Amino acid sequence: MSSNSNSKASFKVSLLDYGAGNVRSVRNAILANGYEIEDITSPAQLKDAKCVVFPGVGSYGSAMTVLKRDGYDEPLREYLKDCDKPFLGICLGMQTLF
Repeated sequence: MSSNSNSKASFKVSLLDYGAGNVRSVRNAILANGYEIEDITSPAQLKDAKCVVFPGVGSYGSAMTVLKRDGYDEPLREYLKDCDKPFLGICLGMQTLF
């Protein structure tokens, strides 16, 4: 395995699945590119995440209701304050930031 492959395998991408997204396709794409995935199952995990991917599909209002109900809204805002941490919001995952 090349050193580039080793660095990818040791780089963990945190995948935020709040229940409404194209998560399977995104998961397959991340894995196909050689990265490890950590599923975010608790808002507290966002604090230690090095890179967050947040896919989403559906209604903005419903998504925000779920994010607030499950306690992801504030930890997500805190994660995004650190401009050195990569974030990819896909479709609704980006819209929920505004």
